[in-house]
Amino acid sequence: MDAIKKQTVMCLIMLGLGLTLGAQQGLGALKKVIVEAEVYAIMSEKWQDGFKHVEYPKQWLHKVVKVTPGQSIQHAVDEVHAAGGGVVFLKKGTHVLEHTLTLKSNISLVGEGREKTILLQGPHMVGSGFNIEDKPQVTDLVVKDLTLKGTRKGKSNGILIRGRNESRHTRIMLQNIDVTDWSAQGVHMKRTDNIVMDNCNFQYNGSAGGLYHNVYFLYNKYILQSDCDMSYPIRGKGNKYTSCEYVLAQRCTIKDTKTNGIQADHEEAGYLFFHKYHVSGCARVALWFPCEDYYNKYFYTENPKYAPQKVILNRCNIVNNTWGAMWRAVNDSFVINSTFDNKNIDMGLLKCDVTMENNSFKKGNEIYTDIKQWPSDVRYLW
Repeated sequence: MDAIKKQTVMCLIMLGLGLTLGAQQGLGALKKVIVEAEVYAIMSEKWQDGFKHVEYPKQWLHKVVKVTPGQSIQHAVDEVHAAGGGVVFLKKGTHVLEHTLTLKSNISLVGEGREKTILLQGPHMVGSGFNIEDKPQVTDLVVKDLTLKGTRKGKSNGILIRGRNESRHTRIMLQNIDVTDWSAQGVHMKRTDNIVMDNCNFQYNGSAGGLYHNVYFLYNKYILQSDCDMSYPIRGKGNKYTSCEYVLAQRCTIKDTKTNGIQADHEEAGYLFFHKYHVSGCARVALWFPCEDYYNKYFYTENPKYAPQKVILNRCNIVNNTWGAMWRAVNDSFVINSTFDNKNIDMGLLKCDVTMENNSFKKGNEIYTDIKQWPSDVRYLW
């Protein structure tokens, strides 16, 4: 009998260890975004196979290093990266960032939940919260289940990623995170490809630093945003897409900006699909698509090279903004099943080729053939 009991106890212990190991190995695993079937159907109809979808990060989940508040997150990131990849698991509590955290390849930086794991800008931090420079190239990075909170001091970005064309950073995912109260951008990504943002809030950023946006993409390709909220930028825009290709943003929200809501512009800007995007309360234009050269933006041009092409709005809700959409030289584009109800006109289109299908425009649209017709109270240069 004693032998049977002993064997039973050993089995239970081994089972418990197996469950613990299995749970640890699955810790931090990303969840892929479900793209609505309607999106695929419209893409197929309008673009055939022209749209290129995002690639998700690869993950290494067997090695887990746990960090409690007060311990060095950078040390854990360096250790896991040196081991070939794994999870840096941030235990609940407030982790004060006294220095910028440099992120590296093959890392999943995971908290216990954005209400539980808080990374707070320290009183002496002047750089970004998370940073990646142009060298070395970073691939396969996941940040999830935490809050990155600034104090609106200095000129600091929450997340700053700066790639280079020769070796762009790629396969970066932010999931279930909040990035709030950073003085510069909440998130600023340059020359980075395959970006996934899922169920994130980027709010109350942009009180200083010159650009002021909640999210700023520059020279990026293959972006998927789902269920993200970029509302309440302090001085800038909710989301800026400059020279971005192959963007799918579904069920995203921007509310109450002091300037424009979304800006899309410059060369290489194309294949932008906005599905169930809600933009409201913008003091200027909800959807601002200009056609100036980014590097000579105070010189007027109507060259389509510098305006986004192949844009689709589907089931978007653009309401209660001063101006709904002001587009110039935007071509081969569609507005479908969307609702516009703004204080002034809903859409102002200058030399655009945009097809309207089954929309509701409460205020009405204007079609311009010459810049001299452009409304005087809407600036046409940056």
